[in-house]
Amino acid sequence: MNPYLVLSVSQAADDKTIRQAYLHALKGASPDTNPIRFRELNQAYEKIKDETCRNQYFLFNTDCPGDSPEDAFIKHVRLQGIPKPLAWDSLKEMLRNCAKP
Repeated sequence: MNPYLVLSVSQAADDKTIRQAYLHALKGASPDTNPIRFRELNQAYEKIKDETCRNQYFLFNTDCPGDSPEDAFIKHVRLQGIPKPLAWDSLKEMLRNCAKP
């Protein structure tokens, strides 16, 4: 499932645009009337709701929000091969986020 397609936003969308698209899509999908669509929207939003989540989804393409970055990296290498090189600033930010308790 591609969260950008589910929420109908571009990959360059910012936090505000993604949140607006999510809230707009929720109007037609309540847990009572359409539980499958509601769950799909929530899962898509959780994957890309902020910049940290979007970076993790982009880098590791992980569907499990509880995966550690190491687990996600190993899964990515097994499934898709070695990832493309990162910019130094992106790597520093990723490591900073991993070090937070």
